[in-house]
Amino acid sequence: MATLQDGVQNSIHRVLIIGQAGVGKSSLVNLLTNTIKAEVSDSAIGCTFEYQTYKAHYQSKKFELIDTVGLNESTKGKVPPATALKKLVKFIRENKQGFNCILIAMKKGRIDKAFEDNHTLFCKSLLKQEIPVLLYIGHCEEDDPMDIWIKNPKNMMALSPYEFKQCICGTTKEGGRFANELEPLRNVTYNNLWKAIIDEMLPEPFTMDTGLNILQQTWNIVCGFMGFRKWKIVSNAFTEFLNYLRGIGLTEQEIQEINTEIH
Repeated sequence: MATLQDGVQNSIHRVLIIGQAGVGKSSLVNLLTNTIKAEVSDSAIGCTFEYQTYKAHYQSKKFELIDTVGLNESTKGKVPPATALKKLVKFIRENKQGFNCILIAMKKGRIDKAFEDNHTLFCKSLLKQEIPVLLYIGHCEEDDPMDIWIKNPKNMMALSPYEFKQCICGTTKEGGRFANELEPLRNVTYNNLWKAIIDEMLPEPFTMDTGLNILQQTWNIVCGFMGFRKWKIVSNAFTEFLNYLRGIGLTEQEIQEINTEIH
């Protein structure tokens, strides 16, 4: 288990939060920051690799929570390939300092292909399985206790290949007729999440590889999910890669933007 060292107590610890649009990541950020920072919406709109960074403090430690839009079934056929590629390049460039841990958010229920592909995309490809990964299962407020779902043998078996360091069932739901009943459940979720983050995160951020090979591998996963078959990168040579982009229809302005962002 990774623990914090005395020499890094004052550093900023970076937590990458991943999940499909609509799973409740904004509510999760608001719970962890103990304030309303992220706009909560029921819509499933968002382009993969779009992200927002939020500041948080816990036990005198400083955190950055990077709320990232993962692969979404709802965006298939709606996001232009060039837009998705530029978002990926921007995400890699602006987060090359890396992360201390990953927190994947999902709704209680069936594990779908987007969940599997997001795990492959971020945890295996971009971050090379070098960072502790936690799983938050939301919408468990009606379960008593809230961790019944994760204790179900079928669910445990379904999640075992992902090797999550910890799985935390909870709720971020608030207000309404049952606000008084929900508040203690939110407190339990808050404490359990922060305890898992503190217990499992790396002492220092794991730095992302920003090389072309990582871009190629990650982008090809996106292409497979989104159906961008002709957009797959088949060359490791950068000049050939730019020519390839021309060949599949990018304008010189778009290619220059990608070239500038990569460098």
